[in-house]
Amino acid sequence: MPLNYASIDHNASRYAQQAQNWLLECKKLAGQLNNLYNEASADPLRLQQMIEFAQGTKTSLYLAKPLHEDPLLSYPAPALPATYTLLSADGSQIVPSRHRALQFGLINIGILTVNFGSGQPPDIKLVSELLDYNEILRDDGKLASEDDIALVRDLRERTLIRDQITPQLQRPILSVTDGPLDLYYRGDIQGKKAQEAQKQIFELDQQLQQEGILSAGYIDKPGSSMLHDMLDIFEEVRGGTEPEPRKRRISDRLLLGKRVKPGERSAVFEIVSKHRSDPADRLRVAFFYLNVSTVPDHPWLARVEIPYWISQEAGLVGLIHAALFADAQVLDSHPYPYSLHRAHELAVVKQVEYEEIENLLLSKFPEDSVLTGYRSNKDYLKGLK
Repeated sequence: MPLNYASIDHNASRYAQQAQNWLLECKKLAGQLNNLYNEASADPLRLQQMIEFAQGTKTSLYLAKPLHEDPLLSYPAPALPATYTLLSADGSQIVPSRHRALQFGLINIGILTVNFGSGQPPDIKLVSELLDYNEILRDDGKLASEDDIALVRDLRERTLIRDQITPQLQRPILSVTDGPLDLYYRGDIQGKKAQEAQKQIFELDQQLQQEGILSAGYIDKPGSSMLHDMLDIFEEVRGGTEPEPRKRRISDRLLLGKRVKPGERSAVFEIVSKHRSDPADRLRVAFFYLNVSTVPDHPWLARVEIPYWISQEAGLVGLIHAALFADAQVLDSHPYPYSLHRAHELAVVKQVEYEEIENLLLSKFPEDSVLTGYRSNKDYLKGLK
C-alpha cells in the first residue's frame, strides 16, 4: 500500500491554510521592504559605504552590494551579435552507498556547443568518469558524501568547458553552468578542501579572463535573500543599532518581481560573501536578476551570476543578458535556457544504468574478493516488487 490518502487528506486543509497565511505574511513584509528598498537605493553610493563599513567590522556576511547601476531601474536586453558561441554544461553523479554490494562513484557531464550564426548543428559531448577509489573516501575513512561528489562534478564541468574552447569557435564565447559560480554553497565542504576548490575556480576564471571568454551561472527559481540582508545592514548602520530580526526572510524574487519587466534585468550587484576560512584568491562574483517571462502578470526571475570583471563592462553584461534570455525562449511555456536543459538531459544517470555499471565493476573482481559483497538486507528488500 503506497500511501494512506485518507490520513493525508485529514491534514490537507490545515496545511493549505498555513501556506496561505505564510504567503500573506511574506507579501506584507515585501511591501514594507519595498519602501525600505526605495529609500536605501535612492543613494547607492551611501549604501555602498554602509556595506563596506559592515565588511570591515563583521566576521561573516552574505548579501548584495550595488555597483555602478541604479538599483531602482531595470534594463532591456541589447541586440545579439550576428555570430557567437554558447557553451553549456550540466552533470549528474552516482554517490557511493554502503548499502550496495560495491561502493563506487561516477560523474556524468553533458556539454552542448552552439555556434549561432554559423549554420552548423550543435556539437554534443558526453563525458562519463568512474572516480578512483581514493576519491570516494574522505580523509576520515568515511565514504564521500553527496556534497563531496557534487564538488568533483562542479569542478569537472568548469574544466571540461574550458577544454572545449578552440580557435574555430565563433567569438564572443559564453560558457554557462547550472548553479552558483562560487563553491561556498556546498555546506558539507569545509576547511582545506573548500579552499583548494575555491582556488581552482579562481585560477580557471583568471585563464578565461585572459582569453576573453565569458562565463555565467544560471540559478532558476532562486531562494536567496541577499537584498533583504542588504537592507538589514542599511537599517543597522543608519540607526546605529542592530534591528530586531524579522520573522521571515524575503527572497529577492519576491522583492524584485514587480520591478523587473519581461525580458529585462535588474541592476548588477556584487555578492559580498565573507567567512573566516575564505582563501585570499577566491572568485569575486556579481549577479543580476533576469525576468525570462514574456507575460507581464507572471514574472519569472532567475539569478545570473557572473565574474566581477565582467560586471565592469556594460557590453559584456548585455551580451550575457541577451543570449540567456533568447535561449530561454526556446522553451517558451516554461522558460529556461534550452542549452542547459539539453546538457542536463544528456547527463542524467538512470537507475538501470546504475545497476549496469555496478554489474560491470563486479565482473572485474575475483569471485572471492573481499572488496565485494551483498547488498544490505534493507536495500535488497526495497528492490523487491
